[in-house]
Amino acid sequence: MFRNRTRFCRFVAALTVASAVLCAGSDRQRRSAPSSSIATARSEVNRGHLDSAEKILWDALSSNANDEAALTLLGVVREKQKRDAEAEALFRRALQLNPKSVEARKNLGSTLVTQGKDAEATAAYREALALSPHDPHLKIELARLYMGQRKCSQALQLIDGIPPTALSAEIIALKAACLTAVGQSSEAVVLISQTQILSRLNRALSRNPDSVHTLVAISHVYAAQKNHEKSLATLQRAHSIDPDSLPVLRALIVEAMETKQALLALRFAGELQEKSAENLDDKYLVSAVMLQGKKYDTAAELLADYLTKRPEDGQAALGLGIAYLAEGKYADARNWLEHSLELDPSLLEAHYELGMLARKEGRTAEGIQRFETVLQKQPGNPKALLGIGTLYLEEGQFDKAHAALERSQHADASEPETEYQLALLFTRMGKTDAAQQHMARFRQLKQARDNELTPRGEQQKPM
Repeated sequence: MFRNRTRFCRFVAALTVASAVLCAGSDRQRRSAPSSSIATARSEVNRGHLDSAEKILWDALSSNANDEAALTLLGVVREKQKRDAEAEALFRRALQLNPKSVEARKNLGSTLVTQGKDAEATAAYREALALSPHDPHLKIELARLYMGQRKCSQALQLIDGIPPTALSAEIIALKAACLTAVGQSSEAVVLISQTQILSRLNRALSRNPDSVHTLVAISHVYAAQKNHEKSLATLQRAHSIDPDSLPVLRALIVEAMETKQALLALRFAGELQEKSAENLDDKYLVSAVMLQGKKYDTAAELLADYLTKRPEDGQAALGLGIAYLAEGKYADARNWLEHSLELDPSLLEAHYELGMLARKEGRTAEGIQRFETVLQKQPGNPKALLGIGTLYLEEGQFDKAHAALERSQHADASEPETEYQLALLFTRMGKTDAAQQHMARFRQLKQARDNELTPRGEQQKPM
């Protein structure tokens, strides 16, 4: 620990000296090291001989502390040594000397990704792409980042701008996942079939069974095929190989949620929170898992912090309102739910949640109006139909309640609360047999829902 700290301090001291020399700016210092020295060092790096490469580079920097090429290549050495903070500092120094260096910006983006600084990495790659707009590598790396940030439309725009001959199997898999995410599932299926991408990836995996990149690509294909169980299993294998991979953890969370394994999603969300505490996109993803897992206090804490840095995010404001509503903090819930509509008037979910809040506060008329607002835009919304049907039942309007609840049941047959409200409705209407049938169905669905938050070995069998 002490040795590492000493080494880092020496590095900082050397960088400080370099900075001072930069200010002095003598003619001798402006001359670059012989290109043969840099070429030799680059060759040593490519052969994996990092110590000898470092010695050559330090010799070059001792005669010219402002040698941009030497600083950039030393940054590459530091990145390969997993000394990412030092690598970042070296790339930034090189960019001070030459702001138009594509190589330094590209490597800066890479080391920022490794450190989980995705927002800064995105900016670095975008700046590099502006300098070299036809570089397929830059487009691919930026597309990966956009995919991780759920910006699939932007990722697709970049991938579509890459010549087909430059598309690796991994990027084709990424494109399939993006197409699925933006609702173009049929196009994704055609792409998978035409490129035989799964066979190609499996052949690559047989050559290198521990390739995390290949495993993630295979999981993208399975996800695009709606085979989320296989996607999850593939990602778990990748996680066992590299437990610290942030892209793997993010994908694991999404697939665990897709397979309705809430406890598993919570576990991976906890790991992501620990490993990437300052990444805002990860904070948002973790908060979504906490909301689904009913960890409302944690979700509220994460979203409140997130909103201090991204106050314009209407979806986050909506999530915070939902968390406060679940905690019974009705005044705070109303403030944030109404604020989310100020930020984004198209958020129908906010109207739904305000309807649920109105019901809890005994404001029946407001609740009905909120649910009707949702149903005007989405006539088959099962949650809004359940909400308005419940209010009609409480008001004694049995015909309207029956119609709304049956439509809700038809739209989503897996919701236990709909069955419960139908059981109450038929009880009040004196239809005992129908009430018993719906109550039995409610118990089955409730048990299935509870099992999502229960370890699989402890889950009860359906009644």
